[in-house]
Amino acid sequence: MSHRRKTKIITYIIFVLASFFTITAANAAGIKNNHQELTINVDARGCVSSVELASPDDNCAGSDFENNCGKNGKDCVCMQSSKFVSWMIDTDTRFELKFIGDMPFKSNCDVKSGNNKKIQCKIDAPDGDYDYDVIAESCPDEVYDPKIIIRTSN
Repeated sequence: MSHRRKTKIITYIIFVLASFFTITAANAAGIKNNHQELTINVDARGCVSSVELASPDDNCAGSDFENNCGKNGKDCVCMQSSKFVSWMIDTDTRFELKFIGDMPFKSNCDVKSGNNKKIQCKIDAPDGDYDYDVIAESCPDEVYDPKIIIRTSN
């Protein structure tokens, strides 16, 4: 085999391997595995106006959900199982969470804030999108509907 042919074959093999590793690295860019803290913002009427990521590390960054969830999206947080998600409200009112369908926590998670104005629960659910309502005690007739996206990988 000629030297030129060997060089072409080696170049081709390097190209194929580099492409494979690039695709693998892109697919591995899934949801990060951090606890997440959310802030519930309330408007002048006492109703929930938004739910924002307060954590410095955004689990959605670098994932398929980066453009519409986490710091770049509204009212959505990315989680992995066995991590904690916390909600705190920015006013002096109680709140509760009501999940539409299954809850991504064990049944012992209290989804009513009580006087401490905070809820913290450990994710214990399969991959999926979990929609829920946030209801402020100061505005019980108006609900706000954010989402939790749970993925063990992308």
